[in-house]
Amino acid sequence: MKAWEDVVGTALLGTRRRTLDLAAQPAAVHELTAGRADPAEQLLAAAAVLTVYRRAGRRPLHDVRPLPVAPPDERPFVPPLARERLARLLAASHPDLLLEWLGIVATTGYRVPPETLPLLAEAARTKAALRGPLVSVAGPVGAWLGQRNPDWGFLSAPPEETGDVWQYGSLAQRRRWLAAKLADDPGAAREALEGSWKSEPADVRADFLGVLAAHLRPEDETFLEAALTDRAAGVRERAAELLGRLPGTRHGHRMADRLRPLVRRRNRVLEVSLPPGERGEGTVRLRTLVAAAPLSFWSEFGPPAEVVRMTVEGCPPGVLRDSWAAAALRQHDETWAQALIGADPGGRTTPPLLGVLPPASQAATIGHLVGRLPTESFARLVHELPRPWTKELGTALLDWIARQDDHRLVSHAAVVIARAVPHGCLRHPLATTRLTMDAGPWRRALTETLNFRREMYEELA
Repeated sequence: MKAWEDVVGTALLGTRRRTLDLAAQPAAVHELTAGRADPAEQLLAAAAVLTVYRRAGRRPLHDVRPLPVAPPDERPFVPPLARERLARLLAASHPDLLLEWLGIVATTGYRVPPETLPLLAEAARTKAALRGPLVSVAGPVGAWLGQRNPDWGFLSAPPEETGDVWQYGSLAQRRRWLAAKLADDPGAAREALEGSWKSEPADVRADFLGVLAAHLRPEDETFLEAALTDRAAGVRERAAELLGRLPGTRHGHRMADRLRPLVRRRNRVLEVSLPPGERGEGTVRLRTLVAAAPLSFWSEFGPPAEVVRMTVEGCPPGVLRDSWAAAALRQHDETWAQALIGADPGGRTTPPLLGVLPPASQAATIGHLVGRLPTESFARLVHELPRPWTKELGTALLDWIARQDDHRLVSHAAVVIARAVPHGCLRHPLATTRLTMDAGPWRRALTETLNFRREMYEELA
């Protein structure tokens, strides 16, 4: 409407700089502004008339059809106590606890009340981790909402069983399609991946290798070897990591052959020569060789617990230890992980190496580290432990935190422990006790969070 645009333009510039062109206004504006000499009064009168017209002066709609009704959902709603807890979670904005709550509901066969779906969809719009469990608990009503609001389109799961998703879908849809195909039809999935590989952006190629990691097979060696020459460093690193998980690869044997002339043992000393190269390149190449070579290469120099404690000459010892740790993580070698943790319990590679150990060994190693590390160092270690935690590890950490005095780093570790211990730990005494007000703030927060999580599970049991 040009008349309204003229009013807005005049208001923005001011009547001292621009006068409203009354000749371009409708007759009703002429009638109301007749006899008004002040340009400001003319502008306000015109704005009043046009505002009423814009709100009420519309032609009636024809052939209006009601929206289709959402398909029925026969699942029962979550119990009343769980509804109240959902309202508290949405009001308090705790996405990690909300994610856990939705995950519980998704395994129970309950659904959430439809009036909560808009708030849940808004939360999932900004936190993608919530989307998977929300789609499950929202059901057909959520899909109905997703079809009518593009921002909530993730609720309306599209048909992803067709090949068109791989060609035209979003990155999230293509990732889901690839993961499903790798599980159901590995040959077709790998054919699709190789067919589009060269046309994918670098970050997408690296992302797809991450999907492939959960379905790795010996047949992938040739494809991964080709990815080692990728122009993107992130893709090359991911390909080398995946190759390290495959036993007996040609790549691993080549790295061992290149490493062999660079290492020799002299009594309790490992003499290491850097590969030839420009300044600084030798160290980088050494890291690559050690991380990619099979750890069995080092057996000719002694058992792992002995090798990692040898004096190193010819290169920085930290370079060798970090590269051994990278190899242990790739090859999931428990013996080397234990040896490296024992040699440097407070090192930065200790947290990821703990993830290599089986549950019982994890808990036993944590108990051993409690006695070897200062409280402050152990509290920092808690933040970096790989997740999800096992019941054994969670119990060991709850036992540790229960014995601690007030300390800033301990209080920070308590926040992590309260949120990260698995469901099986929520009958621990810390999770079933109500502390009095004279307890420290972090202790009260710890028990309150543990109790909150325990009650979540009980209400949905």
